[in-house]
Amino acid sequence: MLLQKLGPGGLANCPPKVAMARFQTVIKSARFVYSPYTATEMQGFAQALADSIRARIQSGQNIYDQSAAPLKPGQSGRRGYPDYKSARGLKPIRDWTWSGHTLRCLKVLTANENRAAIGFLDEALPGRRQTASQIAAFNNRREAQWGVSPHDRQAVLAAFQARPFVMLKAA
Repeated sequence: MLLQKLGPGGLANCPPKVAMARFQTVIKSARFVYSPYTATEMQGFAQALADSIRARIQSGQNIYDQSAAPLKPGQSGRRGYPDYKSARGLKPIRDWTWSGHTLRCLKVLTANENRAAIGFLDEALPGRRQTASQIAAFNNRREAQWGVSPHDRQAVLAAFQARPFVMLKAA
């Protein structure tokens, strides 16, 4: 029966079967990175940047190291936000502080040998609907304060330069 299907000559006329692997790994790109920094060092650099940004925002400066726009006063005899901040003993400037929750949530989110990310934790105070990252985004639309200013850049560069530099010599 099998010989009838193969025809005259039998198996000699059949093309040889090639054994193929069932799975073959395909490498579309290869990336080999040598970083002179450890994840802990990158976290330290990011923390220096986060501290500099926090201090700048608390001093009422924008991303250009200029004074932020003043808060809008109340209208037609009504108290405004600057009045409420002054009544609580806070400075009546645009410094993202009412309870302090938003700037306390400014943290180093991730860090590895190649990169570190800072941002706001997605936490809301009890009884509030907005998270710290949502409040920061809303405040940043009013006045650009969340970002890296020239002074912040200098603070990070100082942290990089404070790290001991090791140079390897070829033998």
